[in-house]
Amino acid sequence: MKGFTVSRIPELIFGAGKIEILPQLLEKYGKHFLIVTGKGSFSETEQGKRFFNNLTIKGFRLKFYPVNHEPSPEVVDMAVEKFRNDMPDAVVAIGGGSVIDAGKAISAMLVSPENIEHYLEGVGNLPAPGQKTPFIAVPTTAGTGSEATKNAVISKIGKNGYKKSLRHNNYISDLAMIDPGLQISCPAKLTACSGMDAFSQLLESYLSTNANPMTDALALEGIKNISKSLVQLVTGNLHDVKLRSKMAWAAWLSGITLANAGLGTVHGFASPIGAMFKIPHGLVCGTLMAETNKLTIEKLKGTPDEKHFLKKYAIVGKIFIGQKRNKTDGYYARELINHLKEMTKILQIPKLTEYGIDPENYETITAKTSNKNNPVKLSKEELITILQRSN
Repeated sequence: MKGFTVSRIPELIFGAGKIEILPQLLEKYGKHFLIVTGKGSFSETEQGKRFFNNLTIKGFRLKFYPVNHEPSPEVVDMAVEKFRNDMPDAVVAIGGGSVIDAGKAISAMLVSPENIEHYLEGVGNLPAPGQKTPFIAVPTTAGTGSEATKNAVISKIGKNGYKKSLRHNNYISDLAMIDPGLQISCPAKLTACSGMDAFSQLLESYLSTNANPMTDALALEGIKNISKSLVQLVTGNLHDVKLRSKMAWAAWLSGITLANAGLGTVHGFASPIGAMFKIPHGLVCGTLMAETNKLTIEKLKGTPDEKHFLKKYAIVGKIFIGQKRNKTDGYYARELINHLKEMTKILQIPKLTEYGIDPENYETITAKTSNKNNPVKLSKEELITILQRSN
Protein backbone atom coordinates (compact mmCIF):
# COMPACT_ATOMS: atom_id res chain seq x y z
CA MET A 1 0.00 0.00 0.00
CA LYS A 2 1.45 3.37 -1.04
CA GLY A 3 1.54 6.17 1.50
CA PHE A 4 -1.12 8.86 1.61
CA THR A 5 -2.34 11.75 3.73
CA VAL A 6 -5.84 12.62 4.93
CA SER A 7 -7.18 16.13 5.47
CA ARG A 8 -9.11 16.88 8.62
CA ILE A 9 -12.88 17.14 8.44
CA PRO A 10 -15.40 19.21 10.40
CA GLU A 11 -17.34 18.07 13.43
CA LEU A 12 -20.50 16.49 12.00
CA ILE A 13 -24.00 16.20 13.43
CA PHE A 14 -26.19 14.14 11.11
CA GLY A 15 -29.84 13.15 11.28
CA ALA A 16 -33.42 14.18 10.56
CA GLY A 17 -34.66 16.69 13.12
CA LYS A 18 -31.20 17.69 14.34
CA ILE A 19 -31.87 21.33 13.40
CA GLU A 20 -33.83 21.54 16.66
CA ILE A 21 -30.64 21.30 18.71
CA LEU A 22 -28.69 23.86 16.69
CA PRO A 23 -29.63 26.82 18.94
CA GLN A 24 -28.01 25.25 22.00
CA LEU A 25 -24.92 24.37 19.96
CA LEU A 26 -24.60 27.94 18.75
CA GLU A 27 -24.50 29.31 22.28
CA LYS A 28 -20.88 28.26 22.71
CA TYR A 29 -19.92 30.71 19.92
CA GLY A 30 -21.86 33.68 21.32
CA LYS A 31 -25.15 35.44 20.68
CA HIS A 32 -24.46 37.51 17.55
CA PHE A 33 -24.65 35.65 14.22
CA LEU A 34 -24.46 36.45 10.53
CA ILE A 35 -26.89 34.13 8.73
CA VAL A 36 -26.07 33.50 5.06
CA THR A 37 -29.05 32.02 3.21
CA GLY A 38 -30.36 31.40 -0.28
CA LYS A 39 -33.11 33.31 -2.00
CA GLY A 40 -36.46 32.04 -0.71
CA SER A 41 -34.92 28.88 0.71
CA PHE A 42 -34.91 27.77 4.34
CA SER A 43 -35.56 31.23 5.77
CA GLU A 44 -38.86 31.46 3.86
CA THR A 45 -40.24 28.08 4.95
CA GLU A 46 -42.46 27.67 7.99
CA GLN A 47 -39.72 25.58 9.59
CA GLY A 48 -37.16 28.29 8.92
CA LYS A 49 -39.34 31.09 10.24
CA ARG A 50 -39.99 29.06 13.39
CA PHE A 51 -36.27 28.32 13.80
CA PHE A 52 -35.17 31.95 13.51
CA ASN A 53 -38.02 33.17 15.70
CA ASN A 54 -36.88 30.70 18.36
CA LEU A 55 -33.33 32.07 18.15
CA THR A 56 -34.62 35.61 18.58
CA ILE A 57 -36.71 34.62 21.59
CA LYS A 58 -33.62 33.06 23.14
CA GLY A 59 -31.80 36.40 22.85
CA PHE A 60 -29.72 35.78 19.74
CA ARG A 61 -28.97 38.82 17.56
CA LEU A 62 -29.23 37.84 13.90
CA LYS A 63 -28.23 39.58 10.71
CA PHE A 64 -29.13 38.07 7.34
CA TYR A 65 -27.26 38.08 4.05
CA PRO A 66 -29.01 36.41 1.07
CA VAL A 67 -26.99 34.80 -1.73
CA ASN A 68 -29.01 34.19 -4.89
CA HIS A 69 -26.41 32.47 -7.08
CA GLU A 70 -22.86 31.15 -7.11
CA PRO A 71 -20.82 33.62 -5.05
CA SER A 72 -18.79 36.20 -6.91
CA PRO A 73 -15.93 38.25 -5.46
CA GLU A 74 -18.33 41.19 -5.24
CA VAL A 75 -20.87 39.20 -3.21
CA VAL A 76 -18.19 38.31 -0.65
CA ASP A 77 -16.58 41.75 -0.55
CA MET A 78 -19.95 43.47 -0.10
CA ALA A 79 -20.75 41.25 2.88
CA VAL A 80 -17.38 42.01 4.46
CA GLU A 81 -17.85 45.76 4.00
CA LYS A 82 -21.35 45.56 5.46
CA PHE A 83 -20.64 43.45 8.54
CA ARG A 84 -16.97 43.88 9.47
CA ASN A 85 -17.60 46.89 11.73
CA ASP A 86 -20.13 44.90 13.74
CA MET A 87 -18.27 41.60 13.78
CA PRO A 88 -20.48 38.55 14.34
CA ASP A 89 -19.46 35.83 16.76
CA ALA A 90 -19.89 33.30 13.95
CA VAL A 91 -21.18 32.92 10.39
CA VAL A 92 -23.94 30.36 9.84
CA ALA A 93 -24.64 29.32 6.23
CA ILE A 94 -27.98 27.58 5.69
CA GLY A 95 -28.63 26.66 2.06
CA GLY A 96 -27.23 24.93 -0.99
CA GLY A 97 -23.63 24.62 -2.12
CA SER A 98 -23.39 28.23 -3.30
CA VAL A 99 -24.63 29.48 0.06
CA ILE A 100 -22.17 27.26 1.93
CA ASP A 101 -19.30 28.48 -0.27
CA ALA A 102 -20.35 32.10 0.24
CA GLY A 103 -20.59 31.70 4.01
CA LYS A 104 -17.22 29.97 4.15
CA ALA A 105 -15.56 32.75 2.14
CA ILE A 106 -17.23 35.51 4.14
CA SER A 107 -16.15 33.95 7.43
CA ALA A 108 -12.56 34.01 6.17
CA MET A 109 -12.59 37.46 4.61
CA LEU A 110 -14.16 39.16 7.64
CA VAL A 111 -10.77 38.87 9.34
CA SER A 112 -8.53 39.23 6.27
CA PRO A 113 -6.83 42.50 5.25
CA GLU A 114 -7.39 42.31 1.47
CA ASN A 115 -10.30 41.70 -0.89
CA ILE A 116 -10.95 38.06 -1.78
CA GLU A 117 -9.51 38.18 -5.32
CA HIS A 118 -6.03 38.66 -3.85
CA TYR A 119 -6.27 35.15 -2.32
CA LEU A 120 -7.99 33.15 -5.07
CA GLU A 121 -5.94 30.35 -6.62
CA GLY A 122 -4.86 31.26 -10.13
CA VAL A 123 -6.15 34.82 -9.77
CA GLY A 124 -4.49 36.51 -6.79
CA ASN A 125 -0.85 36.60 -5.74
CA LEU A 126 -1.24 36.20 -1.97
CA PRO A 127 -1.53 33.00 0.06
CA ALA A 128 -4.80 32.61 1.94
CA PRO A 129 -4.16 33.84 5.51
CA GLY A 130 -5.98 30.97 7.20
CA GLN A 131 -7.77 32.95 9.90
CA LYS A 132 -11.55 33.01 9.98
CA THR A 133 -14.61 33.87 12.01
CA PRO A 134 -16.15 30.61 13.34
CA PHE A 135 -18.22 29.00 10.59
CA ILE A 136 -21.19 26.63 10.77
CA ALA A 137 -22.53 24.92 7.62
CA VAL A 138 -26.11 23.64 7.34
CA PRO A 139 -26.77 22.30 3.80
CA THR A 140 -30.31 22.22 2.40
CA THR A 141 -29.32 20.35 -0.77
CA ALA A 142 -27.29 17.19 -1.39
CA GLY A 143 -24.65 18.03 -3.95
CA THR A 144 -21.37 19.88 -3.58
CA GLY A 145 -20.24 18.49 -0.22
CA SER A 146 -18.88 21.97 0.54
CA GLU A 147 -19.83 21.48 4.19
CA ALA A 148 -16.96 18.96 4.37
CA THR A 149 -14.25 20.80 2.41
CA LYS A 150 -11.60 23.44 3.04
CA ASN A 151 -12.27 25.50 -0.09
CA ALA A 152 -14.92 27.93 -1.30
CA VAL A 153 -15.56 28.21 -5.05
CA ILE A 154 -15.86 31.81 -6.22
CA SER A 155 -17.17 32.64 -9.70
CA LYS A 156 -16.98 35.53 -12.11
CA ILE A 157 -19.19 34.76 -15.10
CA GLY A 158 -18.50 36.17 -18.57
CA LYS A 159 -16.04 36.19 -21.45
CA ASN A 160 -13.05 36.54 -19.14
CA GLY A 161 -14.71 34.81 -16.22
CA TYR A 162 -13.39 32.18 -13.85
CA LYS A 163 -14.32 29.67 -11.17
CA LYS A 164 -11.52 29.60 -8.61
CA SER A 165 -11.06 28.46 -5.04
CA LEU A 166 -10.27 30.23 -1.81
CA ARG A 167 -8.51 27.41 0.02
CA HIS A 168 -6.87 26.79 3.38
CA ASN A 169 -6.94 23.90 5.84
CA ASN A 170 -8.38 26.23 8.48
CA TYR A 171 -11.38 27.17 6.34
CA ILE A 172 -13.25 23.94 6.98
CA SER A 173 -16.48 24.33 8.93
CA ASP A 174 -16.20 24.36 12.71
CA LEU A 175 -19.47 22.44 12.67
CA ALA A 176 -21.44 20.80 9.87
CA MET A 177 -25.05 19.98 10.65
CA ILE A 178 -26.76 17.79 8.07
CA ASP A 179 -30.49 17.46 8.70
CA PRO A 180 -32.01 15.58 5.72
CA GLY A 181 -35.41 16.92 6.75
CA LEU A 182 -34.30 20.36 5.56
CA GLN A 183 -33.86 18.94 2.04
CA ILE A 184 -37.42 17.66 1.62
CA SER A 185 -38.57 20.93 0.03
CA CYS A 186 -35.78 20.79 -2.58
CA PRO A 187 -37.53 20.58 -6.01
CA ALA A 188 -36.99 17.72 -8.44
CA LYS A 189 -34.78 19.62 -10.92
CA LEU A 190 -32.45 20.89 -8.20
CA THR A 191 -32.42 17.48 -6.52
CA ALA A 192 -31.41 15.88 -9.83
CA CYS A 193 -28.66 18.35 -10.71
CA SER A 194 -27.25 18.47 -7.18
CA GLY A 195 -27.34 14.70 -6.97
CA MET A 196 -25.43 14.28 -10.22
CA ASP A 197 -22.81 16.67 -8.89
CA ALA A 198 -22.35 14.49 -5.82
CA PHE A 199 -22.31 11.35 -8.00
CA SER A 200 -19.69 12.80 -10.35
CA GLN A 201 -17.51 13.84 -7.40
CA LEU A 202 -17.68 10.35 -5.92
CA LEU A 203 -16.98 8.61 -9.22
CA GLU A 204 -14.14 10.94 -10.18
CA SER A 205 -12.44 10.69 -6.79
CA TYR A 206 -12.80 6.89 -6.90
CA LEU A 207 -11.16 6.80 -10.34
CA SER A 208 -8.60 9.49 -9.49
CA THR A 209 -4.92 8.74 -10.00
CA ASN A 210 -4.53 10.24 -6.53
CA ALA A 211 -7.06 7.93 -4.85
CA ASN A 212 -6.17 5.99 -1.71
CA PRO A 213 -7.78 3.16 0.29
CA MET A 214 -9.76 5.56 2.46
CA THR A 215 -11.18 7.59 -0.42
CA ASP A 216 -11.99 4.39 -2.32
CA ALA A 217 -13.99 3.02 0.61
CA LEU A 218 -15.87 6.28 1.20
CA ALA A 219 -16.53 6.87 -2.50
CA LEU A 220 -18.03 3.40 -2.93
CA GLU A 221 -20.19 3.92 0.15
CA GLY A 222 -21.46 7.18 -1.33
CA ILE A 223 -22.08 5.65 -4.77
CA LYS A 224 -24.07 2.79 -3.21
CA ASN A 225 -26.29 5.30 -1.43
CA ILE A 226 -26.86 7.27 -4.64
CA SER A 227 -27.78 4.06 -6.46
CA LYS A 228 -30.54 3.54 -3.88
CA SER A 229 -31.90 7.05 -3.70
CA LEU A 230 -31.36 9.63 -6.45
CA VAL A 231 -33.62 8.30 -9.20
CA GLN A 232 -36.20 7.20 -6.62
CA LEU A 233 -36.33 10.71 -5.15
CA VAL A 234 -36.66 12.56 -8.43
CA THR A 235 -39.26 10.23 -9.92
CA GLY A 236 -41.82 10.63 -7.19
CA ASN A 237 -40.54 10.39 -3.63
CA LEU A 238 -39.21 13.90 -2.98
CA HIS A 239 -40.59 13.90 0.57
CA ASP A 240 -39.07 10.57 1.61
CA VAL A 241 -36.69 11.47 4.45
CA LYS A 242 -34.97 8.06 4.27
CA LEU A 243 -34.05 8.66 0.63
CA ARG A 244 -33.03 12.22 1.46
CA SER A 245 -30.78 10.84 4.20
CA LYS A 246 -29.00 8.55 1.73
CA MET A 247 -28.38 11.44 -0.65
CA ALA A 248 -27.25 13.79 2.14
CA TRP A 249 -24.81 11.15 3.36
CA ALA A 250 -23.49 10.58 -0.16
CA ALA A 251 -22.94 14.31 -0.69
CA TRP A 252 -21.01 14.61 2.59
CA LEU A 253 -18.81 11.69 1.57
CA SER A 254 -18.22 13.25 -1.85
CA GLY A 255 -16.84 16.35 -0.13
CA ILE A 256 -14.37 14.24 1.85
CA THR A 257 -13.25 12.18 -1.15
CA LEU A 258 -12.79 15.13 -3.50
CA ALA A 259 -10.75 16.96 -0.86
CA ASN A 260 -8.41 14.00 -0.49
CA ALA A 261 -8.29 12.39 -3.94
CA GLY A 262 -9.12 15.26 -6.28
CA LEU A 263 -11.48 15.37 -9.24
CA GLY A 264 -11.15 14.57 -12.93
CA THR A 265 -12.12 15.75 -16.39
CA VAL A 266 -15.85 16.24 -15.79
CA HIS A 267 -15.05 18.91 -13.23
CA GLY A 268 -12.24 20.05 -15.50
CA PHE A 269 -14.97 20.92 -18.02
CA ALA A 270 -17.29 22.38 -15.40
CA SER A 271 -14.86 25.10 -14.38
CA PRO A 272 -14.53 26.95 -17.73
CA ILE A 273 -18.15 26.25 -18.71
CA GLY A 274 -19.39 27.65 -15.41
CA ALA A 275 -17.14 30.69 -15.83
CA MET A 276 -18.48 31.45 -19.31
CA PHE A 277 -22.17 30.64 -18.89
CA LYS A 278 -24.82 30.99 -16.22
CA ILE A 279 -25.54 27.28 -15.91
CA PRO A 280 -26.11 24.99 -12.91
CA HIS A 281 -22.86 23.26 -11.98
CA GLY A 282 -24.53 19.90 -11.37
CA LEU A 283 -26.21 20.04 -14.78
CA VAL A 284 -22.80 20.32 -16.47
CA CYS A 285 -21.52 17.34 -14.48
CA GLY A 286 -24.59 15.22 -15.17
CA THR A 287 -24.54 15.97 -18.88
CA LEU A 288 -20.85 15.14 -19.36
CA MET A 289 -20.40 12.11 -17.08
CA ALA A 290 -21.33 9.39 -19.57
CA GLU A 291 -19.31 10.54 -22.56
CA THR A 292 -16.26 11.58 -20.52
CA ASN A 293 -16.05 8.15 -18.92
CA LYS A 294 -16.84 6.37 -22.19
CA LEU A 295 -13.92 8.04 -23.95
CA THR A 296 -11.67 7.48 -20.94
CA ILE A 297 -12.42 3.74 -21.07
CA GLU A 298 -11.75 3.69 -24.81
CA LYS A 299 -8.37 5.37 -24.37
CA LEU A 300 -7.39 3.07 -21.50
CA LYS A 301 -7.21 0.11 -23.91
CA GLY A 302 -3.68 -1.22 -24.17
CA THR A 303 -2.26 1.00 -21.45
CA PRO A 304 -0.42 -0.35 -18.38
CA ASP A 305 -3.26 0.95 -16.17
CA GLU A 306 -6.12 -0.56 -18.17
CA LYS A 307 -6.71 -3.56 -15.92
CA HIS A 308 -6.62 -1.49 -12.71
CA PHE A 309 -9.11 1.14 -13.81
CA LEU A 310 -11.34 -1.26 -15.73
CA LYS A 311 -11.71 -3.23 -12.50
CA LYS A 312 -12.77 -0.03 -10.73
CA TYR A 313 -15.30 0.80 -13.44
CA ALA A 314 -16.62 -2.75 -13.16
CA ILE A 315 -17.06 -2.48 -9.39
CA VAL A 316 -19.21 0.62 -9.86
CA GLY A 317 -21.10 -0.99 -12.73
CA LYS A 318 -22.05 -3.92 -10.50
CA ILE A 319 -23.48 -1.51 -7.92
CA PHE A 320 -26.02 -0.30 -10.46
CA ILE A 321 -26.84 -3.35 -12.56
CA GLY A 322 -26.07 -6.19 -10.15
CA GLN A 323 -23.77 -9.20 -10.49
CA LYS A 324 -24.16 -11.23 -13.71
CA ARG A 325 -22.73 -14.67 -14.38
CA ASN A 326 -19.62 -15.00 -16.54
CA LYS A 327 -19.33 -11.32 -17.41
CA THR A 328 -16.04 -9.46 -17.87
CA ASP A 329 -14.92 -6.19 -16.34
CA GLY A 330 -15.31 -4.65 -19.79
CA TYR A 331 -18.97 -5.66 -19.82
CA TYR A 332 -19.68 -3.97 -16.48
CA ALA A 333 -17.76 -0.85 -17.54
CA ARG A 334 -19.84 -0.56 -20.72
CA GLU A 335 -23.05 -1.15 -18.78
CA LEU A 336 -22.10 1.59 -16.35
CA ILE A 337 -21.83 4.03 -19.26
CA ASN A 338 -25.23 2.89 -20.52
CA HIS A 339 -26.65 3.39 -17.05
CA LEU A 340 -25.21 6.91 -16.83
CA LYS A 341 -26.88 7.79 -20.11
CA GLU A 342 -30.17 6.34 -18.91
CA MET A 343 -29.94 8.23 -15.62
CA THR A 344 -29.57 11.59 -17.37
CA LYS A 345 -32.71 10.80 -19.39
CA ILE A 346 -34.75 9.71 -16.37
CA LEU A 347 -33.60 12.71 -14.34
CA GLN A 348 -34.29 14.97 -17.34
CA ILE A 349 -30.86 16.58 -17.24
CA PRO A 350 -30.88 19.19 -20.06
CA LYS A 351 -28.27 19.39 -22.79
CA LEU A 352 -25.63 22.11 -22.73
CA THR A 353 -27.11 23.63 -25.89
CA GLU A 354 -30.14 24.74 -23.88
CA TYR A 355 -27.83 27.18 -22.08
CA GLY A 356 -26.27 28.60 -25.22
CA ILE A 357 -23.22 26.32 -25.37
CA ASP A 358 -22.59 25.35 -29.00
CA PRO A 359 -19.66 24.21 -31.20
CA GLU A 360 -18.22 27.70 -31.56
CA ASN A 361 -17.49 27.65 -27.82
CA TYR A 362 -15.73 24.27 -27.79
CA GLU A 363 -12.23 25.56 -28.57
CA THR A 364 -12.35 28.11 -25.75
CA ILE A 365 -13.78 25.61 -23.27
CA THR A 366 -11.31 22.83 -23.99
CA ALA A 367 -8.33 25.19 -23.91
CA LYS A 368 -9.12 25.75 -20.23
CA THR A 369 -10.26 22.23 -19.31
CA SER A 370 -8.13 20.43 -16.74
CA ASN A 371 -7.28 16.71 -17.11
CA LYS A 372 -5.65 16.23 -13.74
CA ASN A 373 -6.38 13.00 -11.85
CA ASN A 374 -8.22 11.42 -14.80
CA PRO A 375 -7.14 7.77 -15.41
CA VAL A 376 -5.73 8.84 -18.81
CA LYS A 377 -4.77 12.17 -20.31
CA LEU A 378 -7.15 13.38 -23.00
CA SER A 379 -6.10 15.59 -25.90
CA LYS A 380 -7.89 18.78 -26.85
CA GLU A 381 -9.40 16.96 -29.82
CA GLU A 382 -10.71 14.23 -27.53
CA LEU A 383 -12.19 16.81 -25.18
CA ILE A 384 -14.00 18.38 -28.13
CA THR A 385 -15.28 14.92 -29.05
CA ILE A 386 -16.79 14.58 -25.57
CA LEU A 387 -18.63 17.89 -25.97
CA GLN A 388 -19.88 16.86 -29.42
CA ARG A 389 -21.11 13.49 -28.19
CA SER A 390 -22.79 15.04 -25.14
CA ASN A 391 -24.83 17.52 -27.17
